[in-house]
Amino acid sequence: MIVYFLKSTLVVLFLLKNGWATPVLEYDKASKYEEYIVEHEISLIDARNSVLNTSLQQMLPSPGCQKCSLEEKRYCLGIDLINDHCCCDRRHHELFPFIPHTCYFGDQLCSPIAGTCDNYYKLSICCCKKYAFLKWKEKSSCASLLVSKTLLCISLYIVSNFT
Repeated sequence: MIVYFLKSTLVVLFLLKNGWATPVLEYDKASKYEEYIVEHEISLIDARNSVLNTSLQQMLPSPGCQKCSLEEKRYCLGIDLINDHCCCDRRHHELFPFIPHTCYFGDQLCSPIAGTCDNYYKLSICCCKKYAFLKWKEKSSCASLLVSKTLLCISLYIVSNFT
């Protein structure tokens, strides 16, 4: 009887050790996660260099473009432009090298805020290149002006205190 008890205890311990009797946790099959991969990225420094080395003449609208409405200008100056750029311009020529941004690849299809990618292309060529360029040109020149003022103040402080 004791031998039988020891044998059955050994079998149970063996099964426990090898994981046969451990509970199996099931994951929730309904909850999914989406993995994103960086498609391309324009850093703040790259964008600033691009805007400072580009002229407004390069950003003028193509012939045949209509005057841009206030709503179209708002679209061009907001985050919607970059969202649609990342959705529609995958692995194509970078239309906005002067705007710092990061675009990602994902598993799910995106839908452009402009309605369709054709609408986005029309807006980007006829309105957004010019207005977004002017916005980022102003931001970049203000940033360089701020750095220049700061350096000037530091220089004056050093000269006045140490001479």
